[in-house]
Amino acid sequence: MEFPVDVLVSGRHEDLESSVQSYMNKLLYSNPDNTKYLTLPSMRKVRISPANVGFVPLYGANLKHKVLALFAPEDQFTAVALFLADQWYAVEDILRTSNPAREGLVKVRSVGERIVLYVLNRIIYRTVEMGSNEVPFLCHGEDVFAKILWKNGEAVGFYSVKSKGSLCNSFVSQCYLLPVLDSIFVRKDHRGNGHGLQMLEDFVDSFKDDELGLKYPLTPAMQKVCRQYLSAYSADVDLLWEVEGVGGPYQKVKVASKLGSVTLQCKCLFLGHICHWLREEPEGSAVENRPEKINRSLKTPHI
Repeated sequence: MEFPVDVLVSGRHEDLESSVQSYMNKLLYSNPDNTKYLTLPSMRKVRISPANVGFVPLYGANLKHKVLALFAPEDQFTAVALFLADQWYAVEDILRTSNPAREGLVKVRSVGERIVLYVLNRIIYRTVEMGSNEVPFLCHGEDVFAKILWKNGEAVGFYSVKSKGSLCNSFVSQCYLLPVLDSIFVRKDHRGNGHGLQMLEDFVDSFKDDELGLKYPLTPAMQKVCRQYLSAYSADVDLLWEVEGVGGPYQKVKVASKLGSVTLQCKCLFLGHICHWLREEPEGSAVENRPEKINRSLKTPHI
């Protein structure tokens, strides 16, 4: 079976939209007594009718290009399928490929790959896997530099970059002064396998600038990845910068310095706990028992 990313290799947005318009004309004037259903991979059936389909913009605020989505009756905000290449594809199938050569980090080029990126970001991350304390990513632009991580025939993550010279969303008239890693995501089932470090290494290899940016603020997970990277590539201590805005002189902080500061703060916090415990230790307590008590009552702050 071929999947959208395999079919939409050389297709254009205009071809997709023409196909959708033809389909919608048929759906609007179809016999309501002849109801059709889409069977999802979970074997659940979703009714296909004008009442639960709608157009969604593929590139966020840019409304030029849209795709037709099918929504479950009980949730009109989460698409369960998209109409692509003259048929409905469940979200799960849009993230699959039948091409064994599509493995590892692959640069997004085709319309099919743009749609996979959209599904990973807007549907999988934002509506399914985003934590309560996490901030959603903006929709990716039509020309954004991005790579999708493929593993065993499935798209499991992505990263995107604001290229040097591209316009900054927060400062309409200003452009980025360095490449900035703008978003990075790995599906929950595939975390803990070093994919974050793999993406950071690939980002560094893809851009030869003397300074590379990481979008502010660095999450705890991204701090961990940066620490792993700098431990493996100590010569790159001056390469990575945490960037706000366009990355001007007062809008960036060296990642190595920030990680050192965070580590120092944690050590001071830990020592502060010890000093506080020593001040409150009852007079006459056995000194030899103190280390055991510290081990039971204190935990080193987790980063």
